Amino acid sequence: MLEINSPEGNIFLDEEFNDLKSGNYERLKISRMELEKRILRRKTDRGTDVGLKLDPGVKLRHGDVIKNGDVKIVVEQLPEKVISVRLKTKNIIDVMILLGHIIGNRHRPISIQKEVILFPIQADSEMDVFTKLFHSIINYIEMTVEDQIFFPHSGADVHEH
Repeated sequence: MLEINSPEGNIFLDEEFNDLKSGNYERLKISRMELEKRILRRKTDRGTDVGLKLDPGVKLRHGDVIKNGDVKIVVEQLPEKVISVRLKTKNIIDVMILLGHIIGNRHRPISIQKEVILFPIQADSEMDVFTKLFHSIINYIEMTVEDQIFFPHSGADVHEH
């Protein structure tokens, strides 16, 4: 078993790993929640057994590279279900405040991408829950459920319940 204490770099951030962008590497596919863990054991897409025992303060990210001799393994975060919320009209301050308040009360991490707010859900049925929660502002927003890799906003680091 390969034991990993920290990544060597990241294919999206470090030029030394540009050769990996061609896709010639093993993949360690793990969820966003598993990326938070310091100790984890998984197999790559090619069957390499990987044990993570990360140094304190080290967290894996999408695109991190871990090595076992000449074998390079790239961490790939799995897509997850998210609700995407877009305002129908820009700069409606009271709607934006209520939207933030409602999502915040559910203790969900958020991601802000231009004019869209994203937050993770466990099942499509949560769309009904949030439609009810947003009842007072539902006419001012558009909501969709999507599968994508979710990166929480660094300033909105909350613990999900």
